[in-house]
Parts: sequence; C-alpha cells; structure tokens
Amino acid sequence: MIRNVLSHIHNRPGLFIIALLLIELTIIGTGIAQRRAANTRRADRVGELFRNNCARCHGADGRGKTPTGELFKAPDFTDADWWQQNAKITSTRSLAGIVSRGKGGMPAFGKKLKRSDITALVNHMRRFRPAK
Repeated sequence: MIRNVLSHIHNRPGLFIIALLLIELTIIGTGIAQRRAANTRRADRVGELFRNNCARCHGADGRGKTPTGELFKAPDFTDADWWQQNAKITSTRSLAGIVSRGKGGMPAFGKKLKRSDITALVNHMRRFRPAK
C-alpha cells in the first residue's frame, strides 16, 4: 500500500513535497512529545528529591516556615532581601557547595546525592526567588 501511495505521489511533484512535509512534521511532533515527557519526568524527580531531602526544613514553598526550619533558621528563598543580602553565596556553584558540604544546622548531602541531583535541587530552589 505504501509503495502504491509513494509511486502515485512521486508522479506529482507538489504532492510529493506535501507528503515529505507531513512526514517531517510527524517526526518533529514525535520528538517534541518525547522531550516534553522526559522534561516532565525530570521535573517530577527533582520535586521528589526536594520533598524528600529539603522540604522538611525549607518547606514545600521554600519559605523555611517549618518547625525544623525555624529551629535551624532556614532561609526564606522567596524573600528578595535574602537573595540580595546573600548575593556572594547564591551562585549555582556556591549553593551546590553548601548542599554538598552542609552549613550551620543543614546536613551535608554530598555523599547521599549525586552531583547532578544536587545541581538540579539548586536550580529547583532558585525558582523560589522572586522576579525582579
């Protein structure tokens, strides 16, 4: 059947071009759908990592308003002033180092989590930062 369609289209250049475009759009659409699904799985994984390792102190909303967060003075990541006052330590590299080695009452996660997971967590946490 496909061979018949192709031979029919091949004799008509306009239809041939349209068929090629439709095939290309189908391939592109499939790739986009696969990337979206992978991004969703990645976001779900990072959310789970945050809930399991960070939210106990920093809260699901990043405000640090949990009993443990208040005990250990966890920062409010939604506070623009905190970001400004701590500008020297808010680069991705610095924050990843803090997550890896710990700081104050915060435990070190460097032996528990992979470096890529720590970077993903830092990027997730940076989303709490208010827009300028």
